[in-house]
Amino acid sequence: MTETGERLLSSEELAKLSQPPRADLADALAEGPEAAVKTFRRIDRAYRNFIDGFGAWVAQTQAFAAERYGADGLERLVSADDAYRSVLLHSLTDEDITGRHQSDRADRIAGLIDQGDHQAALAAFDALEASYRRIHDVERDRVASVLSQVYRAWGPDVLEASIRFAGEQTLLGWMPHDVVRPAEVRVRQWAAMQKGNFADITVEETDDAFVITVHLCGTCGRQVSDGCYGETMNLAVVAEDHPLTFGQGPAPIYRTHVSVMHFIVPMERTEVPWPVVQCPAGMDAGPCRIMLYKNPAATPPKAYEFAAGALAAGSG
Repeated sequence: MTETGERLLSSEELAKLSQPPRADLADALAEGPEAAVKTFRRIDRAYRNFIDGFGAWVAQTQAFAAERYGADGLERLVSADDAYRSVLLHSLTDEDITGRHQSDRADRIAGLIDQGDHQAALAAFDALEASYRRIHDVERDRVASVLSQVYRAWGPDVLEASIRFAGEQTLLGWMPHDVVRPAEVRVRQWAAMQKGNFADITVEETDDAFVITVHLCGTCGRQVSDGCYGETMNLAVVAEDHPLTFGQGPAPIYRTHVSVMHFIVPMERTEVPWPVVQCPAGMDAGPCRIMLYKNPAATPPKAYEFAAGALAAGSG
């Protein structure tokens, strides 16, 4: 276990973790084709993993509704109105739709890298990244739409239960593996995940933690700034002072998963959050902070006292 005060990464390594994916690829191109292809494949995988994760979340939420309420309950989650609005808002193209499952899009970029055509590789990367971002945003909104329908149909307690159900089938299964890894490995993975979420980040190191500041997260932060909780779309705002909002509603519907997947369930299992995620208050768009303690079991209570009272009050 890392000793308190031991620094694990240099300032240069922290700066590299903080830079956007395109800069990672440009740096790797200067190292040679083997490093560049490896870096590109990692970036490509991070984008695809986030998009696929949205689909899994929707599927598990639908499974929850079907298990608890049968076909009638599932039918309440199938409205496509928000999806149509999201496609229009984010200008999803036919090429995006037909190309999202075609691995040769990425293979062509890897081929350009191998050929040493850096300019063409970066231009193709820019186009692929833009396509992934449009797909990401539509899939992200689809999650928020389904959660909105759960909340409007059955209220905050059932919404909490649905997020717990989906989390246990998806992200929370990774928690036991993640918390036992070395801190310098964890921060690299979490930084890569945030980049795969189209977030601008800054990574810093303190004596006992790595802190990832997300200047505008790619999910609820950009949803708020894009107007998805207003006239553009009609995603739900959770108004109650409930554990889902850390007792400080209102909150955008997508953000409510943070209390369940990063606080309620992890604290039931390990007595500490996984990790500490400090979101903006109310309907603010950002920034937020992810605090990865080098010894997760020693996460200090002061780091999550903003949440402890509301969570201790109980959940549905």
